[in-house]
Amino acid sequence: MIHKGFKILFLAFLIPAVLLAGGCAHLSPDLKPNNVAPLFHVQTDEEKEARRVDAAGPFYSQSESPEEKEWSLRPFFWYRQDLKNRTEELEFLYPLGWYKKTPLETSLKILPFYQNRWKVEEEEEPSRDYTDLFPFFWGKSRSGEPYGGFFPLGGVFRDRFSRDEIQFALWPLYTHIREGETETTHILWPVFSLTAGGPRQGFRFWPLYGRETLEGEGAYEKTFFLWPVFHYQKRHLDSEVPETYFYIFPLYVSESSAKKQKTIYLWPFFSFYTVKEFDYFQVDFPWPFIQYASGENVSSFKLWPLITYRQEDNRIRRAFLWPIFYQDFEEDDYKIESKVLFCLLTKIHEKYFKKEKRWERVTRIWPLFRHADDGLGRVHFFFPAIMPADWDGLERNYGMLFRIFDYYEDGQGLEVTKFLWGLYYRQKEKAKNRIEVTLLFDWQETPDRLEFNVLKGLFGYRREGDLKILKLFYLPLRLEEERPSG
Repeated sequence: MIHKGFKILFLAFLIPAVLLAGGCAHLSPDLKPNNVAPLFHVQTDEEKEARRVDAAGPFYSQSESPEEKEWSLRPFFWYRQDLKNRTEELEFLYPLGWYKKTPLETSLKILPFYQNRWKVEEEEEPSRDYTDLFPFFWGKSRSGEPYGGFFPLGGVFRDRFSRDEIQFALWPLYTHIREGETETTHILWPVFSLTAGGPRQGFRFWPLYGRETLEGEGAYEKTFFLWPVFHYQKRHLDSEVPETYFYIFPLYVSESSAKKQKTIYLWPFFSFYTVKEFDYFQVDFPWPFIQYASGENVSSFKLWPLITYRQEDNRIRRAFLWPIFYQDFEEDDYKIESKVLFCLLTKIHEKYFKKEKRWERVTRIWPLFRHADDGLGRVHFFFPAIMPADWDGLERNYGMLFRIFDYYEDGQGLEVTKFLWGLYYRQKEKAKNRIEVTLLFDWQETPDRLEFNVLKGLFGYRREGDLKILKLFYLPLRLEEERPSG
């Protein structure tokens, strides 16, 4: 009960943005389009019941539709609620903080100090909940056994780090690990360890000597002497093709079996590698500058950094004057994909889907612009493109702060153009055209309506059916047409 109350108190203090965005922050359906950018900019779509507000230039934005809600306070918070799939996501001080809630589980991470995961119990898979608030941790295993501790003084982990149980006291002085029937005790990790029980046995007095064996599936024998200099290992002893490893590091490394042989001198510089099954041969002389390889469906040549070429099955990778030019090309029965990088930051990424006869392209000329076209009518273009990688989180939380021009098509007739965070805004649809220049000018045209205003109504005109109104100094004057008598 104590740790559960602490968890609730901690979350309430840490992520008030979730509570605000999920419940308190709500856009009224009575909102009308209004542009006084960069102070605030209101956009609405009555047909889709969608509303969006941008304020303080690129720093604040909020949108709502019947399917989702989104709220941003850049560069501190970003929140989205997917009403259709019943999910919630929150990023804060990206990439340090991350929160996600789904119908099955809830996760929270604050790197590097805190992580927590709650999973909804299911009949097929028991829940495994844990909380890490460095140096404290607590949770419960799949069988419901509680655990916890204070690192490095003492504690117990259960069902964590691919181990059944980990006990420690004054780490690294004492650690005890249980994996099924096998138990390992560490004293002054990594100096002394003893493994016994089940199929695995071992002893280590590092760095002088160590030996470990495993029987059954994946059987092996591993021995070292004066680590990391001398190693002798036999792996996959339960298979028809066991492998032998012998190291005098870094002078000589040998990995051999009935099917392959790898020999390295002065690791990692000079290596020879053969695979008899695929008639494969590779030599690095010296790595990473010169490489030659050939085999079944494989060929490679490298004179780094001048030229690099490797063809493997349906994939080709080549580079010239690395990192100035790099290309990764792959083709199969379903698609053709090509990725070209210039100086690692400028990218041209293309995919051709053969069945659909459709191209999907992303072009990023760093730091000038980014253009994306999915071949279905959805197009997105903006500049500048400051972010060095195509990570959604980077662009949401930081890239938007530097975006001066933005153009978007949704593939269903909607086009949106924004310049200087809404100082100039244009929205074009099949039967609607809207142009706004913040406080100076706005124009809206539909099949049955035409309206424009200068300085928000200092001078303006509106025509809607037989109704015509002229605005002078914000005063509306109705214009009447003479009708023929009789």
